[in-house]
Amino acid sequence: MEFVEIFTEMGWIPALLLCLGLVFIIVEVFVPGFGFFGITGIISIIAGIIIRIVEGLSLTQSLTLILLVLGFFIIAFMFMVYSAQYGILGRTGLFETRTSIPQDYNKTDKELRKLIGKSGRAVGVLNLGGKAKINGKIYDVVSKNSYIEDGAHVKVIEIKDNTIIVRKWFE
Repeated sequence: MEFVEIFTEMGWIPALLLCLGLVFIIVEVFVPGFGFFGITGIISIIAGIIIRIVEGLSLTQSLTLILLVLGFFIIAFMFMVYSAQYGILGRTGLFETRTSIPQDYNKTDKELRKLIGKSGRAVGVLNLGGKAKINGKIYDVVSKNSYIEDGAHVKVIEIKDNTIIVRKWFE
């Protein structure tokens, strides 16, 4: 019976503050950032509880009301965490776990791996970087030596971070 009295004898001001606070907390769950809605929701709920206690609640009723609100906060927080992992919040920028670097950045391409040991010709001057024609295809390459002249024979000696590393080769 005491539980029912918490809400039946409540005035319209604490009821409005509690409802408004709960709605703002729900909005904060879907628009995270602890901004206007979160702060206003918490202040509204605290003000609603204080006004309701002043209106005349027993200690048991006051604790019950506080525990109900805390339970609501816990459920909202658990929903937010679950949704961040599996639901709509997981697809927002706030909870984005990927970086702007492609996932395969450090994985060597299989086609490039096959080029190790192959030879070709420099297309233009290789002053640390440039282009080389290997197996009839032009690739961006990096010179192991500091300078390789145009048309010189080159050999692929290493693939590192999807970069073809060549050195001057004498046939």
